[in-house]
Amino acid sequence: MSATKIGKLFVLDMNRMTSAFVTQSKRKSVTFDIWHCQLVHTGADKLKEMIMHGLVDGLNICGDLKLDSQCEDYIFGKHTTHTYTDKGNREKEVLERIHIDIWGPAQTQSAGGSLYFMMIVNGFFAYKSAVFLSTKSADTTLRVLKAYQIEAKHQTGYKLKQV
Repeated sequence: MSATKIGKLFVLDMNRMTSAFVTQSKRKSVTFDIWHCQLVHTGADKLKEMIMHGLVDGLNICGDLKLDSQCEDYIFGKHTTHTYTDKGNREKEVLERIHIDIWGPAQTQSAGGSLYFMMIVNGFFAYKSAVFLSTKSADTTLRVLKAYQIEAKHQTGYKLKQV
């Protein structure tokens, strides 16, 4: 198989017959379900086509050419998220609660010399800010949080309660 780069895409040359080689033993037959998983959850129709045309070396199947059970990965892949019904204690004003996550240290320094990454989210209206940090010391994070407070207040136009 070969590919030619055209712009930012690679176009595969499908004119030549290719075959896939897998780690499965050619001497031992396994079920259709196992091949389905080993071949990246290929659909039953495509898997049957591979068998009929001999496209995969060593594709020996024992039993019926059908999936014995529902593929668990298919089920999870088709799941939709369930709505979260617990209202909880929502924030009632800007900066009442903020959520912070600091990641690092990175193996490689950024161009600006940072090793850490800090994500800040305002719980009231989900105003987000991402900041690169050279250190995660208390002084550095407090300075960033104070700057975030000013920026969030400015971006929203909300008046904050005096504490």
